[in-house]
Amino acid sequence: MLQMLIISLLLSILFLPLQPICWRMPIFRRWIPIRLFLGIVYGGFLFYVGLLDQSVAAIITAYLPILGLNLMIDNTLIFMFVKTFRKKQATMGAATGLLIIVGFGLFWLLQPFFLADAKFNMANGEEVTVEELNPVNEEYIPVVSRSYAEYRSDVLMGQLDNPAFYNLGDTRIQRVNDALYWITPIEYDGFFRWYRSSHAPGYIMVSAENPREEPEMVLTEMTYVPSAFFHENLERHVRSQYPDVLMLDTTFEIDGEGNPYYIVSYGHYTEFRRVADVDGVIIVDPATGETEQYEKEAVPEWVNRIYPPSIAEERNEWFGIYKQGMINRFFGREGLTEPTAWGAVDSVTGVVDADLKLNWFTDHMRLQNEDQEASRSMVGFTMFDARTGELHYFRDASGSLNGRTAMDLAERTFRRDDYVAGTPSLYNIYGQYTWIVPLMDKNDVLRQIMLVSARDENIYGYGETKREAFGAYQLEISSQSDEKVVPGEYTDMVEITAEIDRIYKWDKEDNVTIRFLLEGEDRIFTVNASSYPRALFLEPGDEVTISFMDTGEEVQAIEDLEQ
Repeated sequence: MLQMLIISLLLSILFLPLQPICWRMPIFRRWIPIRLFLGIVYGGFLFYVGLLDQSVAAIITAYLPILGLNLMIDNTLIFMFVKTFRKKQATMGAATGLLIIVGFGLFWLLQPFFLADAKFNMANGEEVTVEELNPVNEEYIPVVSRSYAEYRSDVLMGQLDNPAFYNLGDTRIQRVNDALYWITPIEYDGFFRWYRSSHAPGYIMVSAENPREEPEMVLTEMTYVPSAFFHENLERHVRSQYPDVLMLDTTFEIDGEGNPYYIVSYGHYTEFRRVADVDGVIIVDPATGETEQYEKEAVPEWVNRIYPPSIAEERNEWFGIYKQGMINRFFGREGLTEPTAWGAVDSVTGVVDADLKLNWFTDHMRLQNEDQEASRSMVGFTMFDARTGELHYFRDASGSLNGRTAMDLAERTFRRDDYVAGTPSLYNIYGQYTWIVPLMDKNDVLRQIMLVSARDENIYGYGETKREAFGAYQLEISSQSDEKVVPGEYTDMVEITAEIDRIYKWDKEDNVTIRFLLEGEDRIFTVNASSYPRALFLEPGDEVTISFMDTGEEVQAIEDLEQ
C-alpha cells in the first residue's frame, strides 16, 4: 500500500505543466493544485481501484498518453492567452504532445500484426494421437454440468440464516481426494451486505460424477474474498503485498482436508503487455489473509489449476490461426483452425485425464468467415494441461462431430421434452472418441446424460443415471458399429462359455433386445436381435459363448455371441 501511494504521488508530477511560464503566471498557477490532485486521483484509480501492476511497462502504458495530452493542452492555452509567447515554441510543444499520442496509438494498433509468430510460439502446441489420450475410468468421468451444479448450490444456499446477504461465486470443477466436485464459494451480495456481515459463510460442494449425490454446504469463516471491499477485498489484499506481479486469475479451491483457499495465478507480459505468461500462484487463506507465493514447479499437488481458462482460450486461438504467420492468417489460410463456439461461459471446459489431472478442453473446426454457417465437424481437439500449460492437439479426430453438433443432436433427441444441452466434453470411452452431453430442463435440473460417438452420430446412448447412459451406449456400440470395438485400459475383452439360466426378450424402438442370466454369473448380459438374429431363439439351458468388454457394470453389453 505504501509503495502504491509513493508511486501515485511521484507520477502525479506528470499532470503538472512542463512550460515554466505556467508557474509564473497567476492564471495558470491557480490550477496547479487541482492538476496535482487529479494526478493523485488518477494514480489511486489505476493502482487501488483498477489493481494495475506497478511494472515499468504498465506505468508507461498508463502515463505516456497523459504526458502527450498535457503538452498539447498547455502549449495551446499559453499560445491563446499569452501574446508574448513565441508561436514557434508553442507549435513545437503541442506538436511534440501530438506526436507522442499519435505514435503511441499507432504502436498500440499496429503491434499485433507483428506478433503472430510470438503468439504461436507461446501456444507451443504439439500434435499427438489417440494413443496419448488414455481412457478414464467411468467412475471418474464428470457428467454433472456446471449449470446443474449452480442450481443445486442455489437451492442449498437457502438454508443460510440470511441468504439474501449472499450470492454464489464462480463454480469450478476440481479434484478432491480422487473424486471430482463442483466447488462454489459463497460471496457477499453488495457493499451493504458486506458492511453488515463479519465474514462470508463458506462454500458448497456438488459431485461432478454422481448427480444423485447430495450437495454439501461447508460452513467456515472467510474474510478475504473477491466480493469484499477495501482492505478485505481479496485481489486488493494480494496487490498490497505483491505490487509488481501481473494477477491473471482468481479461483477458489479446497485442499484434501476441505480447507478453503483462493488461488491467484500470477505472471508477466511479454511483447509490451500483449502476450501473458504464467509464473506461478499465490495461495491466500481467506480466514486470516495469510499468503504464500509458489513458482510453477513448486505448487502443491492439491492445487488443480495454475493456468486459468482465459490463457487456455487465447492460446488455442493463437495455435489455430497463426500457423505460418500473419500473412497466411488473412490470405493463404492454409491449415488454419478455430475453437468451436459452444455458447458456454468459457470457450474451454474442464476435463480430467486418466490420472484425474485437470485439462482445459476445446475442439477445433476449420477457420471460417463471419458470414459462413458454422461447421458441423471438427478438424481436431486440444487438451491444455491446467498445471503445466502444455497444449496437445489431437488431429486424428478430424472429420468427427464437433461439440456444437453433439449438443444439437442431444437436443433433437429430446425435442418433446424441450431439454437444453450443457457444455459437452470429449473422452476416450470403450476405445472410441465420445461426446458426453448433459441435458437439463428449463430450470437447469439435470434430466438425462447422453453419450454420442464422435465418429457416427447414429451411435448414442442415454439414461437418467451414469450407469444407464454408459450401458445404453455400450450396447449401441456393440450392435451398430461396423468396426470391432477396441478395448481400452479399463475395458478388457472377456470370453465366457456357459448355459443360459434365465432369459427375457422385449421390443424396444422397432428392435428386440434380449437379456439373460448365465449359470455362475451374477450380471445381466444383453444383446440386440438386429446384430444377432438367432438370439431370438435362445432358451434356458442353451450353451452360448459370449465376448464382451468387462466394464464391471451390472448390465453388460455383448460384442460377440456364438450358439
